Amino acid sequence: MTAREEDAAPLDGARVVQLEVPDLDGGLRAKLAAAAKARSPAGIAMCTIMFGLTLADDVYESAASSAANGYPDLVMRPDMATLRPLPWADGTAAVLCDLFDPGGAPFPLAPRTVLRTVAERCTALGYEARFAAEWELCVLHADGDGEPAPLGRTMNAYSSLRLRELRPVADEFFSRMAAVGIGVESVHTELGQGMVEFALSHAPALEAADQAARAKAYLKELCGERRLVATFMPKWRTGAATSGCHFHQSLWRDGENAFAGPDGGLSPLARHYLAGQLATMPGLSVLFNPVVNSYRRLQPGTWTPSTASWGLDNRTAAIRAITGYPAGTRLEHRRPGADVNPYLAIAAMLAGGLHGISEQLEPPAPATGDAYADGRFCPLPSSLDAATAALRAFELAPALLGREFVTHYLLSREVELRLWRDWESAQVTDWERSRYLETS
Repeated sequence: MTAREEDAAPLDGARVVQLEVPDLDGGLRAKLAAAAKARSPAGIAMCTIMFGLTLADDVYESAASSAANGYPDLVMRPDMATLRPLPWADGTAAVLCDLFDPGGAPFPLAPRTVLRTVAERCTALGYEARFAAEWELCVLHADGDGEPAPLGRTMNAYSSLRLRELRPVADEFFSRMAAVGIGVESVHTELGQGMVEFALSHAPALEAADQAARAKAYLKELCGERRLVATFMPKWRTGAATSGCHFHQSLWRDGENAFAGPDGGLSPLARHYLAGQLATMPGLSVLFNPVVNSYRRLQPGTWTPSTASWGLDNRTAAIRAITGYPAGTRLEHRRPGADVNPYLAIAAMLAGGLHGISEQLEPPAPATGDAYADGRFCPLPSSLDAATAALRAFELAPALLGREFVTHYLLSREVELRLWRDWESAQVTDWERSRYLETS
């Protein structure tokens, strides 16, 4: 679409446009703008401080945003292909925006820019990458003081009885997502009080990330309207079940699944792609598990992978290969937690897979039993500190995701670590009191 066509693009009668920009941590930062302003060819200003804020809006300085450079503006430009009226917000439409520097160059730290760059490399090879996200979360009551209570009194997975409690939210969620063009394939209860999973339809890589980010944000908004909280925190309290985000993926060419082999298994292309993901997974692990709480989920017995492993329909492995019929042949990446940024996770997975294709890598034999116990596979980082160090030492990362992005992302994780350590060092825990108060 040309600039003139964008300027004239209809806004479906919206008086106000919600301008959405994905941040480093997977949330959607937003502005409300008048319809005329939203489609201005000059774009809309967004301060670079957005890339100097943690999840909780602690401020840190970087080469992109600091007192030294005066915290300058970026330019937001709406991607009109993502324009959607929001039926639940009268007179409002939403559109995702890309970020550019004042000279018109794509901003290299923006998650949409990072993913688009990787997806374009895939397109240049003649393939379309398709992804689908499966989000896990916990729904809590927002009322009352103290610790919030999970929705429902039972914890059964795939429970028909628990749907009585979930159905009012799920029905409205299906309706809202259909209205904004997001395909929700299923919603079901997961193991644990208040635990829920929803699966999205597969779509081209950037569109899949857009839909994953919006579905998460819009579900949180819906729950908030009903005095509920939808938390995607991987482990929201001690003893609680954990939440992940699994990504199904495949490459397509000329309307056919290029991962499907003639014998019903994986094609050679799929095997190269798989091998590339296994080879890059340790170094890129922090993109799948980005904060301190991410590693509370990675415990034995929680169906979360601890090694860069794969298997055929094996849920103990990091990558589960699903075969048997051509259209559905795919790889399910099971390492990310529900706190993942879908743009960066998909970019990391796709970049790793394309590296495997480029280098014609071959995967090891699959795990045939418990992948946790299979010593052939490389262990994955078990803390934010270790995962940040692994990315810093991974020499291939700048070529895969862009040097400026990798440098800034490392800084953002180091800030998160410092804030955690500063807090931790100031605490006296219940464990310490019970152990030392009278014995010391």
